[in-house]
Amino acid sequence: IYAPDMGEVPVLQLIVSRAEALNDTTTLYELSDPDGADLPPFTAGAHIDVVVAPEFFRQYSLSGDPANRKSYQIAVLREDEGRGGSKLMHRIFTQGRRVFVGKPINHFPLAGTGHSLLWGGGIGVTPMIAMAHELHHAGRPFTLHYCSGTRAGAAFTAILAAQPWADQVHHHVSDEGTRADLTADIPYTRDAHVYTCGPDAFMSAVMDQAAANGFPEDARHLEYFETPEAPDYENHPFTLRLTDGRVVPVSATQSASDALLAAGVHVDVKCSDGLCGVCKCGVTSGAIEHRDYVLSKSQQASEMILCQSRAAEPDGEVTIEF
Repeated sequence: IYAPDMGEVPVLQLIVSRAEALNDTTTLYELSDPDGADLPPFTAGAHIDVVVAPEFFRQYSLSGDPANRKSYQIAVLREDEGRGGSKLMHRIFTQGRRVFVGKPINHFPLAGTGHSLLWGGGIGVTPMIAMAHELHHAGRPFTLHYCSGTRAGAAFTAILAAQPWADQVHHHVSDEGTRADLTADIPYTRDAHVYTCGPDAFMSAVMDQAAANGFPEDARHLEYFETPEAPDYENHPFTLRLTDGRVVPVSATQSASDALLAAGVHVDVKCSDGLCGVCKCGVTSGAIEHRDYVLSKSQQASEMILCQSRAAEPDGEVTIEF
């Protein structure tokens, strides 16, 4: 189970060293150590948690070059119909402001050694940019597809064009008639992997076509940046058995994490939506109904996300590593 490293400060106090509007709705931020020190390293696909205000705690993919230890780069889309966090961030995150962020966490790492196909829809291109940097440095083959509805809404066009790997970028703009041909543009080759981030419908289209084109399950990777619409699940009571012998009943109205906390068992919980992976734990026995958006199929064979997932059958028993 995740636990913070109590020997180190788990939250970093940084400054906004750059705040640049990329278009009318998207701002690029660079966050640096106030004294210019190196930041904790990260790998492509990682994200950081940003404290926008006490009531707004947001997760953003790192879009900068992982080889650069002097700053973390994120991009924030202002969502005028959202819950207010992005609008507040656009207003108060000015250059020089001190901010608090968590250390980088990666649930979306690069895998394999073959060709990497990177698909970013809108703001979802941000982790793909970091992946392109890392792949370029490693000399590994890749193609980056950046999809947007309009040219004006494509905030990252200039950034992508300025990279040393710009010849690997394909920009698809719907209203210009250059929408991607997924059948042709997601070719499967031996050891190839496909990665995508963006709106739900966009990711589903990429993943469905990748499967149809022959990409096996473990070669298809996606990351949600917001909780998708969940199926209409029915909750049943079940039992958690801990490896130390304790037994914790979980009622139909409780999550596994809530039941553990009520029983005095410490669990780190952050999003409660099955999206961040903080409450992940190992499973040694029992069938699970997985309701998270973090674990791969292979991980689900031996792990579960406690804030959302449950026993697969009513009154089932699951043994977890505690």
